Amino acid sequence: MSPMAAKRDRKAASRKQRSQIRRRITFVVLTVLPLIIGLTWFNLSNKNIDEIQGYETQALLRKEVEANRDALRFQLKAASENYVQDAGQPLQASLDNLNPGFTEALSKVTTKHAAAIDEMQAALVTYTKAAQKAVDAALAQPKSGAAVTAVLNSKEYKNADTDFGNAIAAANLGGGLSMKKANDNWKVLVVAELAITILITILIGTFSLMTERAISRANASELARRQDRNNLDTEPFSQIAASMADGVMILSKDNTIMMANPAAQAMLGMEARIGSTFDSSQDIAGKSMMTSAGKAGGQNVTIVTIKAL
Repeated sequence: MSPMAAKRDRKAASRKQRSQIRRRITFVVLTVLPLIIGLTWFNLSNKNIDEIQGYETQALLRKEVEANRDALRFQLKAASENYVQDAGQPLQASLDNLNPGFTEALSKVTTKHAAAIDEMQAALVTYTKAAQKAVDAALAQPKSGAAVTAVLNSKEYKNADTDFGNAIAAANLGGGLSMKKANDNWKVLVVAELAITILITILIGTFSLMTERAISRANASELARRQDRNNLDTEPFSQIAASMADGVMILSKDNTIMMANPAAQAMLGMEARIGSTFDSSQDIAGKSMMTSAGKAGGQNVTIVTIKAL
């Protein structure tokens, strides 16, 4: 094998190795990476959905707290005027719905709490402790509206009621902001999923083009190597023939001289001119000629070797 052909073989082997590495990278990128991205997106999206549902549940709980607080305040005002409905059962029920009702319901929410709702819960506990005194006064016998009024006008109850109202307002605002943030995160996830899908599609197209180019180069290299093996009219052959003491000529099928080394030109003179016709069967005085078949440039040729006697 000529040095040129060997060099081409080495380059082809190197390209083949790089192509194998690219195919492995393609396999990882187009199979493992999308799987990891898909699982990650699935987990994040589920977490985000659970978070949104948790905020919606907390919003309903806040509405129930406001409704029970309003009902409790209304019934306490009626009790301060010596009116207690159904032996005070609605009064106590409204208080129980606040605490422990709200506290137990909130504890069942396993997702992230909305902003300020924990502070509202703390204010609720303080308020229900103060309100319990008013409820006890309303349920006491004999009925005493003055006792209920005294509790409602106390500094402890007024401060607790005011703080509880402010805490509810803050929790409503915080819940709205938390819900907005969760919805924004969901939009980001959707956009990210779309962007990743487009990126993977581009990667698939890019690696497909790279593979096609690698296959084309490999085919071209293989074709060149085959041609080089069948081609005797190469630079290395010409250099070897030029250094030979024997005359060497290559004749085409119609006996046209395609190549003649310096020794042949010295022995035959003008008869060894490239492009002229040479009869390899003639007898030349003082010279011996041998012929053999070969290939040059993909065609059958005759190799003539001339020796001086």
